[in-house]
Amino acid sequence: MIRIALASPLLLTVALGLLRPSAPVEVLPTSATAAPTPPFHPHFPKTVECKVAKDLTLTIRYQTVTFDRAGAEAMAAGAAWHLAGAEFETDGDLVVGGCKVAKGRYALNARKTATGWELVMHPGKRFSTKFGEEAHILATTLDDKAPLCEHLCIDVQPSGDKKNTTLYLEVRFDHLLARTLIELPK
Repeated sequence: MIRIALASPLLLTVALGLLRPSAPVEVLPTSATAAPTPPFHPHFPKTVECKVAKDLTLTIRYQTVTFDRAGAEAMAAGAAWHLAGAEFETDGDLVVGGCKVAKGRYALNARKTATGWELVMHPGKRFSTKFGEEAHILATTLDDKAPLCEHLCIDVQPSGDKKNTTLYLEVRFDHLLARTLIELPK
């Protein structure tokens, strides 16, 4: 029996190639060869930039966080979640969820309703959940049986073919998928 303990998989491959052992080989694990366990559950900033037309770019910024199911269940209808500081930016006017949205930056929230969640866009700062009459309450379809998405994911997704493309702003968290239509200027 040959016992080998090397810190590098590359060195192990080279050693086995040089030795060409006829006896069975046992590779001893070392702390350097085992993948380290992260000391924390990572949350990092994400930016999604979508050039949706020749002269129109949408940018979404947020943090990858896990969904707080207990906190969400305790929220009252009408309360909003800041979606990890989600921000929606457009460099041109468009229509999102049936609302006219002018060029600019907007905070993006999910507001709890009596039957689920709806998306809200407002001119507040990131992480803000207080908004007034200037807020855009977006027409939102909600699928509460979507596949599990452990971390918040916000994206712009096309649907259809080249002749008939439809764009959606999608927000996924836990088993929830909230979608709203994005309409580009003609």
